[in-house]
Amino acid sequence: MYYSEIAVYTTSEQAELIAYFLQEVCMDGVGIYDKKDLYDSPSWDYKDDSAEQMYGSEVAVKGYCNVEDTERVLCFLRRRLQGLRNAGSLRVETRRVDGDAWVAKWKETFRPIETDKLVICPEWQTVSTDKKVFYMDSGVAFGTGSHETTSMCLQLAERLTLAGKSVLDVGCGSGILGLCALLLGAERALLVDLDSQATEVAQHNAEVNGLAKRAEVLTGNLTDGVSGKFDVVFANLTADVLAKLYAQLPAVVHDGTLLVISGILDVRLDGVLAQYTQRFRLLQTVAKGEWRAALLAAK
Repeated sequence: MYYSEIAVYTTSEQAELIAYFLQEVCMDGVGIYDKKDLYDSPSWDYKDDSAEQMYGSEVAVKGYCNVEDTERVLCFLRRRLQGLRNAGSLRVETRRVDGDAWVAKWKETFRPIETDKLVICPEWQTVSTDKKVFYMDSGVAFGTGSHETTSMCLQLAERLTLAGKSVLDVGCGSGILGLCALLLGAERALLVDLDSQATEVAQHNAEVNGLAKRAEVLTGNLTDGVSGKFDVVFANLTADVLAKLYAQLPAVVHDGTLLVISGILDVRLDGVLAQYTQRFRLLQTVAKGEWRAALLAAK
């Protein structure tokens, strides 16, 4: 299958914001290619020139969308980029790519990601560790655990007592949050995403990790089609989508349900919390770069 690759060239400081813009319209994957990341993470081990040659002098933020959606994505992106300052050249390049070839190239750069209790490992690699290992293939779906919005959710999840709990992962992407919750002790998980490609990958990851019997994967819009109430809900979305989700949450939570929300830019946090604290009690917020996540409990 062919996709349109849309690349925006910018600075390290603005890369996450531009990734946020692309994430809103590129449901088939967003990635940041920043040379400094080769050496900033202890999980990466690059010491030869071949790795650096894949990265340019500017940071490349790349989104992948269906070919027929290209013009719509570009129009949206141009409007978003107009107001940015001190963000590098903001050059935009578009090319048609073979999805299989792109995934193969991406596999060359994806290395295990370590958290306090977990190691997120590509299924085509092996890792030696005493921690729980989540083997995954993200395909072209957003979510490998490296993005700040996902890593903050994992950070909060690792602090929760999940043993025996039921989990709902709304906008699951590759399934990393719901499935890792199972590895951390949750009893069952329901994973939901609007993108059928994402749910196919989530199902695959459940099977690879031996979690398929405890995980149900559903293609749907937010909580449409979801029945029952859950002990823990993850929603790594965007501020605008979280605003829509808020009205649906009473049907899937009970008193004391823990809610982890993420994908919130710092400038949007106050607005999101003003809405959510009408029904939920704020327990904690987490910050990484320009991104924010929050842990709340249903009143």
